[in-house]
Amino acid sequence: MAFRHELKKQSSSTISKNDNKELIVHTPPKMTEFSEVLSSIHAILKVASSKCKVLDESFPAKFFEPNPDKIFDSYYKFIKNRSNNEGIIKNEDKLAMTTISQQFETGEYSAERGGFYRLYHDINLVCMMLIHYYPQGTRNYQMVDKFSKFATELLLRECYRVGVSLMQIDPEEYASKPEEKTELDRIVARDFIKISTNYKVPIAKTYHIKTKESELFSSIIGKSSLDRRPQELPNSNFEINKIILQSNMCEDAPRLGFVAANTSNVPDPTLPPTEMMTRFLHPNWYALPTTMWLEYGDYKSWVPSFNENGTVIDSTTKGIIWLERVGYMEAFSNGNEEKENEKEEEQNDKTEKKEESEADDSESKEPETTKPAEEDDASKDVPSENGKPQEVSDSEPPVIKLQNLLQWSPANSLDEESISSFKEGSQSQLISNTLLQIQKMRKTRIKNKITKPSVEETRLYNKTRRLMKEVILAKQTSGLPMNHCRSFPVLQANYNGSVPVVRTQPTRKRKHKRV
Repeated sequence: MAFRHELKKQSSSTISKNDNKELIVHTPPKMTEFSEVLSSIHAILKVASSKCKVLDESFPAKFFEPNPDKIFDSYYKFIKNRSNNEGIIKNEDKLAMTTISQQFETGEYSAERGGFYRLYHDINLVCMMLIHYYPQGTRNYQMVDKFSKFATELLLRECYRVGVSLMQIDPEEYASKPEEKTELDRIVARDFIKISTNYKVPIAKTYHIKTKESELFSSIIGKSSLDRRPQELPNSNFEINKIILQSNMCEDAPRLGFVAANTSNVPDPTLPPTEMMTRFLHPNWYALPTTMWLEYGDYKSWVPSFNENGTVIDSTTKGIIWLERVGYMEAFSNGNEEKENEKEEEQNDKTEKKEESEADDSESKEPETTKPAEEDDASKDVPSENGKPQEVSDSEPPVIKLQNLLQWSPANSLDEESISSFKEGSQSQLISNTLLQIQKMRKTRIKNKITKPSVEETRLYNKTRRLMKEVILAKQTSGLPMNHCRSFPVLQANYNGSVPVVRTQPTRKRKHKRV
C-alpha cells in the first residue's frame, strides 16, 4: 500500500476499487509509452544479436552493480568469492542464472527499476564475458564488440528521446519548475547520465617499429574497449601507438602545393628524363610466344597437332592475321599469274599450230626416196616366231622412291589376321588378346631382368598400335570446339614520370540576352 501511494504521488497514477474492494493501480500514459519503447528495443536487439547470441547468454541473476565503472571489478569479486582455489564455482547448481531475453519477459527492465541502466548493465556484463572468452581478432570477438557499441548507442539515443518527449513544455520553464518533474523523469535522466558518462569512443591503436631506413606502422589493432587483458606484442621490438584525431576537423586540409616542396618546370640535369614516350615500343613489336606445331610421326592421326600452352596468340588469331596481311595478297598475285600463264599458253598454241602447218607443207614436197628407209625401220620391229616382240634393250630395274622408303615403318603393314578381324567385326577381341600376350611377355622379360624387348614383342606392339589406329580412324570423329583465352596480357613497367595528355581548354558559353 505504501508503494502504491508513493507511486500515485510521484508519477500521477490513479487508484480505484473494484467490486471485491481491491486497490488497482492505473498506469499513466507515460508508463505505457516507456514499455512500448523497451519492447521496440528488445525487437531490435534480438535481430542484431542473431549471430553473436548475446541475448541468450546466461549470467548470474543476483549480480548488480550501480556504478557502471566498476562492473568488471565487482563481477570479478563476485565470482572469486564463490569459487575455490582451482577456479571452480562452489554449488554451481544453486547459483541462479538468467538471460537478457528472460529479463525482458519477466519485466525486469521496467521504468520503476531504471530499465535503461539495467539493460545497459546486463548487455555490458554479457559482452565482457564473451569478449574475454573469444581470442582477440576472431570473427565472434569482433561481432560481440560491434554489438556492444551498437546497443550502447541505441540506448543513449532512445533514453535521450524519451527524456525529451517527457518535457512537454519549454526546457527553461521545465527546469525552473521542479514540481513538474515526475519520478519517471528523474529515472530516465539518471540512467542517461550513467550511460553517457561511462560510454567512451575507443582510441584506435597501431603497432610501430623502427628500422634503419624508415619507421613502419601496422593497421589498426582490433582490440575491444571491454577487453581488460594485457596487450600481447608480436615482438619485443614493437611499440603501441595511439591514433589521436585532428582537433581542427572543421577546417579544410592544406593543399598539396603548400605541403610539398615547390618544384619548377625545369628538370634537374642530374636526373634521368621523366618522359616515357621518347623511346616508346609497342608490346606487339616484340617476339611473343605463339602456337607450336608438333610432330608425332605415326601418331599424327589422333594426337594434338599443335601446342598452345603458355602462348599469347592462338592458332585461330594467327590464321586470321596471316589471311589479312599475307593471304589476300597471295591470292591476288596468284590470280594475276594464272591469267598471265593462260595468255602465254594461248600464244604457244598459236605458234605450235603455225609450225605444224609449215611442217605438213614441207613433208608433201619431199621426194619418195625416203620409203626404203622407213621399210628398214619397220623390218626391225617384226615379231618373232612365237608371236612376241623381241626385247631390244635389257629390262630396266624398278624405280624406288627414297621418300616412301624413309616413311615406311612396320606399323604400315597389315597381316591376314587383322584383315579378317575387321571383316568379321572382332577387332576389339583381337586387340585385347594381343595386349594380353604383350603383358605376359613383358612379365617374363622383367622377371628374367631383360631390358630390351624381343622381336616378337615388338611385332605384337606394332600390330596393336596399327589395329588401334584403324579402329580410331574408322569412327566418325568431329572437330571439338576449342575455347581460347581472349585476354591479351601485357608486360607493364613503372616509369619515372607521367604520360603526356591533351588538355582540353574550357570554353565559356555565350549568354544570349532575351529580347
